Amino acid sequence: MNRFFSIFSLAIMAFLSLQAGEVTFDFSTAEGITAMGYALPEPSAGTNLTQAGPKTVDGVTLSATDGATQTRIWNSQGSYTLRIYVDGSITLSVAEGSITGITVNAANVNNFDLIADVGDYTADGTVGTWTGSETSVTLTHVGSKNAQVASLVVTTSSEGPVNPDPDGPIDPNIHKLDSLQHLADLEDGTAFQFTSDVYVNYQWNDHLWVMQLDEEGYAYAALIYGDTGKEYRLGSVIPAGWTAVKQTYKGQVEAAEPAHFANAKNILEEDMYSAFDCTGYMHSVADPELGWDNYKVHFEGVRLSDITERGNFTMTCNETDEDGNMIEASLVGFNKFGIELPEEDPTELYNVEGMMVIYSDIMELYPISITNNPGTRLWKAMYEGEDGMQCKIIDTLYVAAAIDAGDRKLVFVTDNVDEIYYDTYAEWGYALWVDWYPDWIALDCAGDEELFNTIAGMEVLKPCTVKGTVQDLQTNPRLVLNSVPAALEDAELPALTMFKYDLNDLDDETWHSLTARGNEVGQAVGHFFYKDGVPSLCSEPDSIAVKLNFDYAPALEAEMAAHEGFNYGLLCVFTLNEPWVDDDIDGAPRHISLYDEYYYTNYTIYPLAILSSSSVDEVKTGKQVVDVKYVSPAGVVSEQPQDGVNIVVTTHSDGSRTAVKRMKK
Repeated sequence: MNRFFSIFSLAIMAFLSLQAGEVTFDFSTAEGITAMGYALPEPSAGTNLTQAGPKTVDGVTLSATDGATQTRIWNSQGSYTLRIYVDGSITLSVAEGSITGITVNAANVNNFDLIADVGDYTADGTVGTWTGSETSVTLTHVGSKNAQVASLVVTTSSEGPVNPDPDGPIDPNIHKLDSLQHLADLEDGTAFQFTSDVYVNYQWNDHLWVMQLDEEGYAYAALIYGDTGKEYRLGSVIPAGWTAVKQTYKGQVEAAEPAHFANAKNILEEDMYSAFDCTGYMHSVADPELGWDNYKVHFEGVRLSDITERGNFTMTCNETDEDGNMIEASLVGFNKFGIELPEEDPTELYNVEGMMVIYSDIMELYPISITNNPGTRLWKAMYEGEDGMQCKIIDTLYVAAAIDAGDRKLVFVTDNVDEIYYDTYAEWGYALWVDWYPDWIALDCAGDEELFNTIAGMEVLKPCTVKGTVQDLQTNPRLVLNSVPAALEDAELPALTMFKYDLNDLDDETWHSLTARGNEVGQAVGHFFYKDGVPSLCSEPDSIAVKLNFDYAPALEAEMAAHEGFNYGLLCVFTLNEPWVDDDIDGAPRHISLYDEYYYTNYTIYPLAILSSSSVDEVKTGKQVVDVKYVSPAGVVSEQPQDGVNIVVTTHSDGSRTAVKRMKK
């Protein structure tokens, strides 16, 4: 028996030696490179495999495609390697028989990150091993920088491939499904084979979320539940041919009992498998009827509450619904993947990314990541935000004035920014620094007197501590606070850029120069008159064409009423009476049409202090009253410096522009 077994074994080994062979592609030596038919590269240079074309050695053909850089044999001062860059690949193929094994010997373990389009590929240190039975195998580099390969050893067989055609049926009688869109239409318990490619959107244990793009670019999502026998990278393209059974669990449609899953064909670009930005649309995503289950989504600037030890929590944010109404949207979450949840803080805003699922017919989010919202530039909130948006301002903000009107307690602040980095590279292909006029916003204390007094007494507000809800962006932008901002200690208060509008300087070229933004603090100069019973500033004593209404200052009105016709310079807040847009700029707020007959009366000013005053005769002769006053942020005027913050106002006799400087006593 032993002798017979030995003879039989030798016969089998001899037979296999006739059936199998090994072919080596050596990229590490000059002799190996030239033996394959490639030109030997010069030092610090390369031989491009794509340009050189396919090379065949003992029946095995090697070809290549370029990735981020040419796939090439590189000569590093006499040290030769094959270098495959990101998304570059090499293909090994045979015209007869099959490839049954490939050994990839790396010259450098760093960035040695290859995947195979068919069969099974694994890597251990500097050795990668492929097994299967195919006529063609493509190895693609998906890591950073480049993979450096010393040699390839290919094992072949004279027998043809034994694997079934991945596009053919595993069972001729099995149901064929070509679109994830129709998975829910199958009856529970229906076994099917999927005949199109899908890509991986997220994988966690036995949960594999995949997406499919149709020819029109629509994306369809599905959850494959069960052990596929594979661990895929994000964006991995799974070839057609896998099988599963459709089932529904607590309203969630799943592809269960997965089988016949192949290696990834390639890896897509990151933007293909990135989350859908659903900021502002939480109310839609939370509706089970709208089909967001199994999609990966992202929300910015949301609040978290009701966080439990079990991992349940609630996300909320203010949004505008389809009818234009302000609503509080909410979405429940469950910490399925066991990430670290933050401590509950009702004033903090978060960015959340996760997978949407249906559980007991309710939409839930399984978070992949929860991070603190980094904050929003004031200019971005003003020009790219929407009413109801939750935000915290990342800029340093400077307190310029305050108005206590009972239930409306407003503190007016500016970022004092005169230049911004406008990054539109993704949309338009450029990013540049842009000259900018400082933005202004009112901090709405919602009637809280203690909060109002605290902020009004500050000079500089610390970045990322001003948090609240944006309102009235189209007219008089304000941020309804939900927490107490912090003062930035030991910060130097700069000279603030303030808008000035002088009705005495208007001519045919400048009569339309009133372009103050809503809730902007600045200076207004003009003659005081009552027009139709309304206190107004006018361009000339006898003019009725140009005027500014004003309010909130009965004491100042009484002082000016005693000298009707005098020319006054006022420190004030400019506010807009109604929303409007420029006809020439679609959707551009805050810039009234220059040809609007009510151009000037669209504003109301809220005077804070009288900076200067002069009679009609003094205006005509150019003589001005020299005056120095000290103004607090709440608008209190005195002849001497006040405790805390002061605006020092100096009026010159030559009619030059009034200087405004902030300081402490």
